[in-house]
Amino acid sequence: MNKWLTIGISIVVATFIGANAILIYSDKSQISRTFYVSEYDRVNENTYAEELEKESIVVPANELSVTIDVEAVNDIVVAEGDYVEEGTDLATLKTDSAEEQRLLWETEQQAYMQEQSELLSIISDLESERDGADSSSSSDGQATGGTADEIVDVNVQVDVNVSQDGNFAQGIAEAKQKLAEVDRKLQIVDAQLAQDSGALSLLSPLSGTVSSIEERNGKYFILLYGNEKSVITYVKESEWHDMEEGQNVKNYSTHREGVVEGSILVKTQVPANASKWLTAYEQFERKTHEPVYEVRIQLAEQLETLPFAANLNSVIITNQAENAVQIKSQWLLNRSDTVAEVYTLSSEGRIARTPVTVPFDLKQYAILSEGLSNGNVVLNADQKTDGAEAFLPFPVDLPTWNSIKSISWKDYVKYLTYK
Repeated sequence: MNKWLTIGISIVVATFIGANAILIYSDKSQISRTFYVSEYDRVNENTYAEELEKESIVVPANELSVTIDVEAVNDIVVAEGDYVEEGTDLATLKTDSAEEQRLLWETEQQAYMQEQSELLSIISDLESERDGADSSSSSDGQATGGTADEIVDVNVQVDVNVSQDGNFAQGIAEAKQKLAEVDRKLQIVDAQLAQDSGALSLLSPLSGTVSSIEERNGKYFILLYGNEKSVITYVKESEWHDMEEGQNVKNYSTHREGVVEGSILVKTQVPANASKWLTAYEQFERKTHEPVYEVRIQLAEQLETLPFAANLNSVIITNQAENAVQIKSQWLLNRSDTVAEVYTLSSEGRIARTPVTVPFDLKQYAILSEGLSNGNVVLNADQKTDGAEAFLPFPVDLPTWNSIKSISWKDYVKYLTYK
């Protein structure tokens, strides 16, 4: 009888102890207790950036092809690779073709002047009607000139789009950009017409390098590279989605000291076709079988010491967060895209679940742009009770080997014998 009573009492006591242990120490326990947290970190604000490293090449910022009929040319006076200033003779024209060519330039002059007038009108309208309603302004101009034997017809289309949200600044900027291009073309035509009628020449419209001279379909095509240089690279579709106009780019060259700052000027919407620049790029980057897209980088300073098609290493900053902090990615709770929570320690020593914003990750760390500030203590992701107290291991700061070597044995003896 006593034996069974002892067994029964033992079972009751064990059950009571076990139930209390479950209630107190289970992960889902709501009973207030103090947590020992072995892993924690005190965060510090900094600037973090997500970077994409790409091979790139130097290209001309401006390429211009000058064409003229073969029959009108007396002699080509430049060769491939020659440097030419704006207004330099590219070719001399035959005397019997001079009047015909002058007529064409006069017609182009009229067309450019009309286009210039239309653009000035558009800019004036946009500036005076920033709060207006029309989503676009468009105008057509036509200039016609010729003789009884020939009629030269030049059509001009001026189109400036303004988004529905009233972004007139964008439309004005686009119109001014087109106006600057028209002004430059008009100056070139004026320079052509200013020549002596008896000895007309085809003049260079810009300062730069003669890239190629080709004869096709009864015309000469003279390709000119402007002095200003830019950089292009090619990205796969997975990388294309991370590219945005205006993103900062750092460019490095083994033949030039320092970094050349730049920014993404434009990314193409269609895959790159075979070209001399893509061929040059593939010499430095492994060729891929999937489509690639051209990304052009505008430089903050010029690369006079580097030739066209020179190789650069471009580091594109695809994401950046200022005044942000980093924690281990596995310490995030309930993460959903860019939103998550973390365990933090309040100034009273209690655990709290704090919402945070996670714009991106860097390797095994999550970058937090909102939710935490300098000096906050973040705890690991082990299950904890919100509002419970926590205690942490005493921080240990071990001396470095250099600090140990900087103290002589005499100092040790002095400290050991000091009373």
